[in-house]
Amino acid sequence: MRTDGGNRVADLSCEKLFMNYQDLNSGVQASREEAGTLEDADWWAGEPSLNISTADPEKFFASVLADLNNVNKLQVLDLEWLSQGEFRVRVETLLLAFKAAGGEVVYKGLEN
Repeated sequence: MRTDGGNRVADLSCEKLFMNYQDLNSGVQASREEAGTLEDADWWAGEPSLNISTADPEKFFASVLADLNNVNKLQVLDLEWLSQGEFRVRVETLLLAFKAAGGEVVYKGLEN
């Protein structure tokens, strides 16, 4: 976050947000810790079953909105990453909530 005049300004990279969103859906961030020791491992029993859990995208986007609580102006970057349907809807919902709370949204890269 930075200040610009009297505004507290933050940049929101759609590329970075999309990568985090994809990680949420793939279960990468939610792996379980392995139990036991090497001495008691049954190596001949094969690999353990794959445990993948996904995080809740609603909680993720709610936490992003909470992080923007002290921001007056949000500059949205990397708009080309908004082509994916569900992700685009979630980002648009986030931006609408930010505007409803009194924030200003500026889309960088739309100038011709």
